[in-house]
Order: sequence, then C-alpha cells, then structure tokens
Amino acid sequence: MAASPNNQLSETKTLDSAAQTNGQDSPQPSCESIPPSDPQSTADTNPGEKRKRDDDDPTQNSSPHPLWKTTLCSYFRRQDGSCTHGSTCKYAHGEEELRPRLDNTWDPTSERAKKAMKGENGEKVAAKEEEEQEVMMTEMVMDGEEDGEECGDPQLSKCLVHLPRKWHGDNLRKFLSEQGITFKSAKKKKGMVVGFVSFENAEQLKSAVEELEGKSFCNKNLKVANVIPRPFERKVKSAMAATLNSRQTIDDASIKENAGVSIASNEVQDGATNCDGSALDDSTSKAKCARDAVTPLAHMPYGDQLEHKKNSVMQMLKKLTRNARKACPNGVSLPQWVLQSRERGGLPCEVEGIIESPVVNGYRNKCEFSVGYSQQGKPTVGFMLGNFREGVTAVEEPVDCPNVSKIACRYASIFQEFLQHSSFPIWNRFKNTGFWRQLSVREGRSAGKVADENFEANISEVMLIVQVCSVGLDEAQVTNEFERLAQAFAAGAAANSPPLPLNVFVVQDHQGISNVAPTDAPLRSIPIPKTESSLQPETANYTIEARIHDCISNLRFSISPTAFFQVNTLAAEKLYSLAGEWAGLGPDTLLFDICCGTGTIGLTLAHRVGMVIGIEMNASAVQDAYKNAEINGIKNCRFICSK
Repeated sequence: MAASPNNQLSETKTLDSAAQTNGQDSPQPSCESIPPSDPQSTADTNPGEKRKRDDDDPTQNSSPHPLWKTTLCSYFRRQDGSCTHGSTCKYAHGEEELRPRLDNTWDPTSERAKKAMKGENGEKVAAKEEEEQEVMMTEMVMDGEEDGEECGDPQLSKCLVHLPRKWHGDNLRKFLSEQGITFKSAKKKKGMVVGFVSFENAEQLKSAVEELEGKSFCNKNLKVANVIPRPFERKVKSAMAATLNSRQTIDDASIKENAGVSIASNEVQDGATNCDGSALDDSTSKAKCARDAVTPLAHMPYGDQLEHKKNSVMQMLKKLTRNARKACPNGVSLPQWVLQSRERGGLPCEVEGIIESPVVNGYRNKCEFSVGYSQQGKPTVGFMLGNFREGVTAVEEPVDCPNVSKIACRYASIFQEFLQHSSFPIWNRFKNTGFWRQLSVREGRSAGKVADENFEANISEVMLIVQVCSVGLDEAQVTNEFERLAQAFAAGAAANSPPLPLNVFVVQDHQGISNVAPTDAPLRSIPIPKTESSLQPETANYTIEARIHDCISNLRFSISPTAFFQVNTLAAEKLYSLAGEWAGLGPDTLLFDICCGTGTIGLTLAHRVGMVIGIEMNASAVQDAYKNAEINGIKNCRFICSK
C-alpha cells in the first residue's frame, strides 16, 4: 500500500510474483463492517477509556440497528468475559447473543461460522483433519537407543499431535506419568508439536488412546495418530556403514538412524512392506507429492488463482479496518479511511486487483532443495512435504512443480543420484548430525523479452550451492568427495540435450540446526572439470569469483552466492516500475533504497531521480551493488553497509 503525494490513501495493487506458491490460507467469508460510532466524545468520559458506543439500548427500541450483535466483542473475549459497555455494547458477548448478518452469514470468528464452513466444505475439511492425523517422518523415531530394537511394532506405537513446541522427551514422559499412562518409551524433540509413544501390549495402548484422544491441553485437543514404518533400503545403510572408517568421528547412531527410516503416516505406495516383511494394506491413501506442498494452487487455472489471492487480500484489509475501529480509544476521532470504509464494503481503500506475472511456469531463478529421505526411505533431493515442527521430515522429488525450472530439477536429480553412492550421511533433523544438507540452484538469464513457452531457453548461467556440515570429518576425504560431486555435476550437465549451463559450484559449510545459514558462513569454491560439450565459460577467473549474472529492465546484475535477488525476474520488472510510478519520482528526488540487497530497485530507478542511497547490512550484497552500478555505468548511486 502506498501513499499518494496529497497524503490520501492510494488504491492498492498487488503484484503476483509467485504465480502458484501462495494460497495456504483460505479467505474468510465476506462480512459487513460494523458502522462507525460517533467520533465526538461525551463530556463525562475519560480520554483514555475504550470508545463507547452511543447506540440506543435495543430493549428501548423495537427496531435495533440491522448489524446489532452480529459481531463478537473482542474486548469481551480478551478481558475474560468483561466489557465496560455492558448490555449497551453493540457487539455480542458470547455465542448466545450473536445474531446472523444481513447476508445470512455469521461472524467468521464464531463457532457457528466455523461449523458452517465445515458443512460447505465437508470433504476439504475432512481431508484436512485426516491430513493432520498423518505425520510423515523420514528419520528414525523408534530407534534402538531406548527401545532396544531398530524398528518398533507399529501396532503398539502411537503419535501424539498438538504437544507444546518447547517440550522435549522428559516433559512428554512426565505428562504421560501424570495422566496415569503406562508406556514403554516416549520421545519428543524440542521445536516439534508431535511426540512418539510405544507400549508393551495392546491393553496399554487401548487405555492410553481412550485417555488421551481429544483431551483438552494447552488450549488445544490432543490427537492420536498411527505410526506405520516404511520399507527401507538396507543397502544404503550397509554401504554407509562399510565406507565410514574409524578416522571419521560421526556417530554411527546417526547413520543407522538415517538409514533405518521410519515414517508415521498412512500414505504409502502399493507393494510397500513393513520392517518385519509384512505387506501394508493396499487401501492406504495415495502419497502426498511435493507439488501439493509447494504449489497448493497449481490445480486451479491461473485466473482463478489471481481471484483467490485477491479475495485473501481483501479479507485481510477488512480485518484491518475492523481492528482499527475497535482499537480507536474514546475521545479520538476515527480516521477518515475508516469512516469511508463503509462506502467500499469495509475496505480501507480501493483494491485494483492482482497484476499477472509475465511468466507462470519455471519462473523461479533460485530454488533451495532439501536433502532427506522419501516416504520409502530413499535418499532424496527435493521439497519437504510439511513443517518439521509438525513432525514432517519426508522429502519428495520436485516432480511437476510448475514454479521450478527443468534445469533446476535436472541438477537436483543429478545430486540425488550421487547421494545413492555417497559414503557421507544425510543430515538428520532429530540428532542434528550428518553431512549433506541442501542444494541451491541459482539461474541467470540473458537480456531480451521471452514468452512463457521458451522462457528457460534464456537461462545462460547457473550457480550450484551445496550446503554441508563437515564437523568431525577428515579434510582429505571431504575434499575428495567434493571433487567427485563436481565431476558428477559436470558430467550430468554435459550429458543433457542440450547441455546445461554450469558456471559456479560453491560449498557452504554450516553447523547450525536450521538450513538457514548466516551470511558469514564459510564458502568454498570448487573447480568444475571441463568437458567437451559443457557450457562453462572460458575464463577461469569467473569460476573463482563465484558469481553469475541476471538482467532486469535491460540492466545487468552480478549475483554472489548469498546475495538476495528477486526470484521472479520478469515480475520484478513490473514491481519496480510500479513502485517508481507510485513514488512520484523526479530529477530532484533523493531515493532511499532500504535493505537494498544487490541494489536492483535503486539502480533500475536511478535514471528517474537525482540521487539514490542504498542501505544494506549484508557486506557481500553491498559489494554486488557497487559492482552492478559500475557494470551499468550508473554514477548517481551510493551504498552503505549498515543496519
């Protein structure tokens, strides 16, 4: 949202730069806004008090306002059932007082509205609830540390959902003991909302389920989900155990845990077997794919996606207006934009809609692929099927993800094939141990307008960034492994038809728990072996410098491994152009580009202003910004490395 020069609220535009990746929250049902109260305060009220409503008591008026008691009172709920307005409050004090609105809908925060939505979307709600029962794990949760066996009996194991994130295993065991639950073992990792419990016999399990299922706890109801182990590729485990020698100090337990994979879910493919060799039920549901997790709106036509996003934005804007109206203290006049919102159906401003992305397929110039195990226990490079805190660690290949380019998918496939024969372990999210963590593919495109169908033909440069954790490993072995991986990337790129561009290969060494590494994490440039059909540049210094280039608005930008750059290049052109129009730029304008990154916004608008000052705390990005200004011959820009 931007302010126009006359300080009046301008119309809202939203640029759809992530064509198919949004839409995780469905919009709330449309509703009317409560009419504003009298902006003038009464003489006998204190300025600091909550604004009081001056509407007549409905008991004294046979025809109350049509919106009377159609919205739940937030002050009443926030103050544990007390409201200074008492019976004269125009908002409902509880579900009993709540009345339907003019369009026969209910306050979207009420239980009636939630039930109505459940009725209208019965299948979707049921599917969502069923999905919440599924916890897709790919790290060993019923391991041998406490259970004394590698794969616990799934018939005597359960998963508890909606536990406090701050809990660890001791908290879970204490809770179960306080509830009188008899169990064999209980495990939970801090930061997750799920825990795993195993029992000695069926009687213990049945008693625990009856006691815990639906139990109200910490404002949520506990849910009990099944634990169904997956078939494992034992050859991966044996290969890893054989090749890791005594000089490596990585704990064998992490290798066994990663190799002996377990998933708590009801989704398997036909023909899968349990760890005891018994076949799983063929009636199990189809496995969730990366496309559903990464691009949840991909099943909709693009026009419907834009309408869905517009509705979501409008609901958020209406909520802003309602909250501003309720929060305005007594003695303070309501802002003009709140008073005028009634004329716009509760919106604080006019909404123009979503501006389409010029390209909707394969548009991302940066993709970060997680390294983990699939639901069948195969080392996989792709996307996680959910959040780790919700107990989901399964990784699936980026098949049919429309926002990912074919080039990025191909490099993920090459890396995945390499991992099948690697002697180094995959990062374990439970133990925080392992080696291979993540693959990032960054692409640079040459200048020129392209259509959606041949967009990837303009990809001329590629940078590969592999994230690892080399703690405790022999340096010589690590170096040899990187050289083998570089050869695999080069050979895979050359074998493709046409050959894939490959300009930079960088290794990032990160020891943190999350894959989000700090900007100062060590980087190591790995030489790329030359092949006859490779598309590598002739200049050796280019690889050493570890940079690629991309174009926005006919300007060429240099991108280092950790520098920020808009992931949708062509949509960024529209975004920056619109920002320039709304800012009312001129030759005397001093333009501040805050958190400027590599300077793309300021540099693309530099020709329309007198001076540009960019501020960025990432030192490497500031260096890129100066380099980009020099490459494009722009003289009226200055960049500062600071907060």
